[in-house]
Amino acid sequence: MDAMLARIRDPEQRSRMIREIEPDLHAEDIVILSAVTAEVRRFSGKRLDAVARELGKPAAEALVDLVEMDRAKVGVARFGLNEDDVKLALSQPWVAMDTDAGAMAIDGPFAAEGSAHPRAFASTARILGHYARDERLFSMEEAVRKMTSLPARRLGLQDRGLIRVGMKADLVAFDPATVRDTATFEKPMAYPEGIPYVVVNGKIVLDNGKRTKERPGRPLRHLP
Repeated sequence: MDAMLARIRDPEQRSRMIREIEPDLHAEDIVILSAVTAEVRRFSGKRLDAVARELGKPAAEALVDLVEMDRAKVGVARFGLNEDDVKLALSQPWVAMDTDAGAMAIDGPFAAEGSAHPRAFASTARILGHYARDERLFSMEEAVRKMTSLPARRLGLQDRGLIRVGMKADLVAFDPATVRDTATFEKPMAYPEGIPYVVVNGKIVLDNGKRTKERPGRPLRHLP
């Protein structure tokens, strides 16, 4: 890290970096999500082109500045996916739902600092509401399978993913007609609608849309 920052601070190498970044940089398609330092965290939720204007610098130069100021810890969202490709992948029967965002909350110890990627709050509801109900990419039952039994079997979690005697009681009650994601890139920290009840290990943790004091979650380990 120190060696990289030293190269950034070297005028000749810095100039070369900016020169090579500029031709393919689409600053309007990069959103600042998170940062460690307060001076960069204040830009959370803003697009890079807006940040550059605020700093009074070209976008490529602003990008290098942010990396330096936050010691390369700044997190971003980029818009390089094609929706047709997303639909093609999701519609395959062997494709399970996944998100590489951590478990976050809008408050408390798991609240994201600054901002977050909307997938941390919206992924499951978007599969159920947008792709299954609205786009009819697959049935609601198939959407549920993609986020329950299919990933559980793939990960070797033999006691989860199905409603069956002997299984752990992990249950989600949702309304197929109203479930929808509400998180956006501009305002990502928003819970979905249409999910009134959640049960973890047999304990109700979300009761009519309100969190209870139950904390029955446990780490999930692969079982051979």
